[in-house]
Amino acid sequence: MLTVVRSPSGGQEGGRPPRKLPVLSLLPAEAARLRATLRNLRRAYGGWDVLASVMGVYRKTIEKIARGAAPGSPGMLLRAARAAGVSVERLLAPLSSADVCPTCGARRAP
Repeated sequence: MLTVVRSPSGGQEGGRPPRKLPVLSLLPAEAARLRATLRNLRRAYGGWDVLASVMGVYRKTIEKIARGAAPGSPGMLLRAARAAGVSVERLLAPLSSADVCPTCGARRAP
């Protein structure tokens, strides 16, 4: 018969303390781009409910991030990029003029 014995503190005697994972956060400019992306995706998908379903998160979560009441995260940025069908780098890239080719930078003819 196997008997499990625990110390009164609940941890293992002489063991290492639990490891703390680093907290990842977005820079202010990145958070602003995420908020703008979420608002644009809401319009593209037709509402918060559909966007939340596509991204696999709660509707209230993305609403709070979009209005700035909750901080965004790199994971949420990745989900937004997938919902938009673009890379994370593309979401974070500086905005360019509509008459400039995003690939080569050449101006398009009017």
